[in-house]
Parts: sequence; C-alpha cells; structure tokens
Amino acid sequence: MTSRGNAKQFERLAMLHRPDCSLLQEGTEPPADPQAGLAGLISDHLVDYAVEVRPIYEALRRVVGQIAGLLILAQLTRRAEVLELPELLACQARCEEAEERLRALTEKRGVPAAHVRALDTCHRLCRAILDFFPQWRRSMDPDGEFALMEERLRAAYQHLSASSWDKGGLAMIDFRNACCSCETQISKN
Repeated sequence: MTSRGNAKQFERLAMLHRPDCSLLQEGTEPPADPQAGLAGLISDHLVDYAVEVRPIYEALRRVVGQIAGLLILAQLTRRAEVLELPELLACQARCEEAEERLRALTEKRGVPAAHVRALDTCHRLCRAILDFFPQWRRSMDPDGEFALMEERLRAAYQHLSASSWDKGGLAMIDFRNACCSCETQISKN
C-alpha cells in the first residue's frame, strides 16, 4: 500500500468513533438510573457503595475499550499520529478520573476490600499501558511492546470482569444483541 493509502487508512480508522460519538455513549452506557438492580440489597452501606463505585467501574470499562482500540490502530498503522489523537488524551483523562475516585473510595472505612482491589488492579494495569504506550515508537521490537501491552490489557479486562456486580449495576457490555449478525451465526451452530 502506498504512503497515501496508509494515510487514508489511518484517517478512516481514527475517525470511526470520536470521543464524543453518540453511538459509543448510547451503546455502552448502563441504564440511566444508578439505583437499578439495587432494590434487593438489605444494607444501606452496600447501596451507598454501589452508587460510589459505579462511576469508577464505568470509567475503567471505557478506558479498557479505548486502550484496545488505540492498540489496534497503532498496530495496524504503525503511525506516530496515534499518539496525537484526542482519543488518547480522553482515555488518559478518564483513567485519571478513575484514579481520583478510587483513592477517595479506598480512604473510606468498610468498603469491600477485594472488590476495590480488583478495580485498583485494573486501573494500575491500564495506567501502566497508557504510560508505556508511546514507547513502541522508539523500540527495536515494537511487536514485543505491543504483546506486553496486550497482555496487560487482558489482565486489566479480567480484573474488571471479576469486579462486575449485577446487583450493583456493574456489568460488562453484552454484544449478543449487537446490530451485526454474530449472534445469528452463533445460534445456528
């Protein structure tokens, strides 16, 4: 492919979904009522915790998704412009927001330690990827750098999945009802 073709492919891939894309917001946001799913809880403390932890979970869920997209774009194009995309800045800001909220949550007494630890681990892995992301451009082995970031991303996803909590309204995205034919194909097999 010519450099002009590479530039067009980069632009097309980078423009699929901007940070303010309404499709992303509508497709990934949980129900608007943060109290949904919490009616069965007995403890007021757990309800309060669910309300506080939900924005952290949602921010980390978006960060994991954005990192995945940025890694794919960087691997496909190998273009330095990936490091200048507003999506990268938005992802870093969202990760910082999650960190601030996590710090405030961990300072409270009586929060479920294992749950907070899973979210914190997810955050630390995402932060490590974002801090390391620019390094692939200077590396002698960019494929090795991408492999390390992908490994960390898989671990972050696992910790985030482990922190899912249906009663607290914390759920990973379910693509089974997406607008593509994937579910149809799975159902037929």
